[in-house]
Amino acid sequence: MNTDDLIADLAAEPPPPRFRPAVLAGRIVAAVLLPVALFLAALGMRADLAQAWANPVVPLKTALPLMLCVLALGALLRLARPEAQARALLRGLALPLLVAGGLWIWAFATLPPAARFAELGLFSLSECLGLIVLLAVVPAAVALRVMRRGAPQRPMLSGALAGLAAGAGAATGYSLFCTQDNPLFFVTWYGVAIAVVTIAAALVGRRLLRW
Repeated sequence: MNTDDLIADLAAEPPPPRFRPAVLAGRIVAAVLLPVALFLAALGMRADLAQAWANPVVPLKTALPLMLCVLALGALLRLARPEAQARALLRGLALPLLVAGGLWIWAFATLPPAARFAELGLFSLSECLGLIVLLAVVPAAVALRVMRRGAPQRPMLSGALAGLAAGAGAATGYSLFCTQDNPLFFVTWYGVAIAVVTIAAALVGRRLLRW
């Protein structure tokens, strides 16, 4: 094949699809919402949700992972472009983490020793960890697939953000079902579940998103 033929073949190929952050963000959000919606449709929200939210601590069980999900998703899509920077969004992730840490310390300091870990049991622990991780599998896979449409220069960080967005989104949905309102329980074990998904996605992203 001579040069003219090669140029003609390249010109005949359709251009690659445009990278549209809003469309790709919509796909990731849909991937988070679908398993959560199916889960809540099957098992339902907690019966006393409205009453529980009268306690100002309980809404934080939903608000903190939701904030993590939104910030991680924004940083993830920003990093999909090789020239882009996401430092402000990455620094913003510290806010919900600091609030969660402060909430944990406050609960530990104010609850009597017998009540600090009273809600911790093998069933509640396995249910919390297992369901959040399970609900995060599909959105994490979709987020990693979406990132392959871009050109991230930091594949491991991009993978971690994909897992963080998926895990935090799953925890947000699960919080509407969960009846464990002790911050020592939900900050710790939601955090562990989100961390598991984040680390797993980072390891996958290191290979999958390399270019």
